[in-house]
Amino acid sequence: MLCCASPSRPQTAGLSRMLEYLLALALPFAVPASALVTCQPLPGIDAVLQTKQLNYLLVGEYHGTVEMPQVAADALCAAANKDRPVVLGVEFTPDNQATLDAYLVSDGGSVARAALLTGPAWQVAEGRTTVAVLEMIDMARQLKRAGKRVSIVAFDRVPAPAVSREREAALAQALMDARARVPGGLVVALTGAGHAGKTPWSSQNPPFPATGQLLTDGETIALTFARPGGQYWGCSAPNGDRSAGCTAYDMPAREPVPARGIVLDRTLRDGFEGVFSAGKPYTASRPARTIPETSAR
Repeated sequence: MLCCASPSRPQTAGLSRMLEYLLALALPFAVPASALVTCQPLPGIDAVLQTKQLNYLLVGEYHGTVEMPQVAADALCAAANKDRPVVLGVEFTPDNQATLDAYLVSDGGSVARAALLTGPAWQVAEGRTTVAVLEMIDMARQLKRAGKRVSIVAFDRVPAPAVSREREAALAQALMDARARVPGGLVVALTGAGHAGKTPWSSQNPPFPATGQLLTDGETIALTFARPGGQYWGCSAPNGDRSAGCTAYDMPAREPVPARGIVLDRTLRDGFEGVFSAGKPYTASRPARTIPETSAR
């Protein structure tokens, strides 16, 4: 019996050792099912994310800065680390959706970035297509790669005129549709502060509701930016003058520099649940397409 039973045991043990060896080689390269991604600390974000029934977080920005998309990226990161499905809303038109989706599942390398920048939005060097916005999108990619449930939506609609009742309704509907596709999800959308607010467009006659007003109030937190001044990249000066073209412009300073983070307080700014600050004056972020390759945060 011993002569007949013993030969199979060394073969089985050898196969087991080989499998263990191959597994050990593969482990350093394996993508974890869900890993904690290091986020830049954003004071106040936990209070936001703990808000009951929160389904939409609107980060109202002044297009063209380095810091405002960074705040949105940090908020997205914090939300994803709580293992809730998150949707990043980018103020691009739907013809950019395919390139955004492809980048989200890419390795983020130079070839992937070049493919992303072929999307229609990036062909115009304005404040919504900056390096900072690209790096915000890359944060979503990093979270996805770490196993987080992250998706992205290009939610802009541009019927003429650019600011219109129809556009606000379409922006809100696009965000609602995006969330409906992700049960239990949180939409974190970076958009112009005029869209994000919960007061009508008073510059229009007659005024009409902004996007933030058209989302369910109890499910939506709208934030706007502190106003310590600095610079932004855009195609018009703060007074609307377009004669200098697309370049860095000075942003008016209206208050001292607040500490970095989010303060939830409806009394700080009409139409918003709170204000976020970068903790310093803003800096202009150049268009992403004019730079061959940029480093992710």
